[in-house]
Amino acid sequence: MNTRPQNFSSIEATARVTTTYQRDTETLLQRVVDHLGFNPDDRFRWIIVAHLFDDTRRMIDALERVIELDAIFGVPYSSNRRDIREAWSERYGDVVQIPEDLPAMEAALVGQLGRSLAACKAEGQRLIVQEVGGFVVPLLHKYFRDDLHLVAGVVEITKQGVWRAQELDLRFPVLHCADSELKRLEAQRCGETIVRCVDGIARDLGISLAGRVATVVGAGWIGTGVARALRRIDALPSVVDLDPLKLAEARLDGFHASRNGDKLEESALVIGATGARSLPAEILERLPHGAIVASASSRQHEIDVEFLKSHPSDRIGKAVEALHLYGDDGRPPRSLLLVNDGFPANFIPGSGSVPDEIVETILAELIVLMHGLTQRSYAPGIHRITRDEERICAELWLDLREHRAAPTPEIVETRATPRLETL
Repeated sequence: MNTRPQNFSSIEATARVTTTYQRDTETLLQRVVDHLGFNPDDRFRWIIVAHLFDDTRRMIDALERVIELDAIFGVPYSSNRRDIREAWSERYGDVVQIPEDLPAMEAALVGQLGRSLAACKAEGQRLIVQEVGGFVVPLLHKYFRDDLHLVAGVVEITKQGVWRAQELDLRFPVLHCADSELKRLEAQRCGETIVRCVDGIARDLGISLAGRVATVVGAGWIGTGVARALRRIDALPSVVDLDPLKLAEARLDGFHASRNGDKLEESALVIGATGARSLPAEILERLPHGAIVASASSRQHEIDVEFLKSHPSDRIGKAVEALHLYGDDGRPPRSLLLVNDGFPANFIPGSGSVPDEIVETILAELIVLMHGLTQRSYAPGIHRITRDEERICAELWLDLREHRAAPTPEIVETRATPRLETL
């Protein structure tokens, strides 16, 4: 049988189908905006104070078509990095402000609040602020008492911010989700992240936390999450709290728990997780040589950093400073290892964080509260997110998880290829 030779006689274009990976709940924040019917409203001006993480960017992107921001402030200890500054400035322009440190941030906030309130007065508008950690509410009451009627409200995400607001005779509403059920779940995962960060730091120093005593001061949501995560890496967690109910729960969870921290003298790691000063000088004096000291709080509150910094020090590793407490006064030399200058251990660059799909449930609650301020008037004071509002976010999250939509395929024409023909 004769066969005819094959020849490339013509050219034929080919195509391939491509898709972009998308996790189940990636569209949650936009879904919340759409579900609420959150529409543009020129009665309000907006300021956001936040940690400039990727999840925060997705929240702002979801809100971008419905709110016009006067400013986005990045909290310095989490956001003051060149890569963050460049990326956020490129995306959002001059509205992004990332001060060098907390005093500079306070000065910049006062300036911006003054400009925004002046614009509200001139345009017949009101100001809404979404913040983290209670920076703005005290500044408004301190510097702008005559203009507080122009503040529609502040939305807060942290217990620290709520506590700071409770200390004031509030003249406007502060809405928060700091103790919501979804925030509780996020706080537990935050405990895992903190332990992962501290364990990584210890490993870089050649230290294993397995089999070592680790004391957690504070048996709240985050502290409990920290203790559970420590147990999973085979450390020996000891929990300290003054609340008998929390101590009872810790003991029933199988933890060593006390009011006086009876394991401090043998602790290789101590983590403050109360939201207040939990590791003062008298506690730090009890720690053994080489103990790692870290914070799980949202600000630089837990540790008496000033006391530690009054001693000679050396940088010994990634975000770790060795403070040498004794050696020149007749007492044995002793050093403590301070993580991230007393700021949150999980805010170390590159340390990772709580998975986005969990954090975004809390950001969804922020969107619900922000929308609420545009729809109705609240009396001055503290207002917690309602159960029904929480359920909106949980239902949308569950719906996205349970009804996974396949990504829309994209047809991409590839380079033309020869087509074989038989002569």
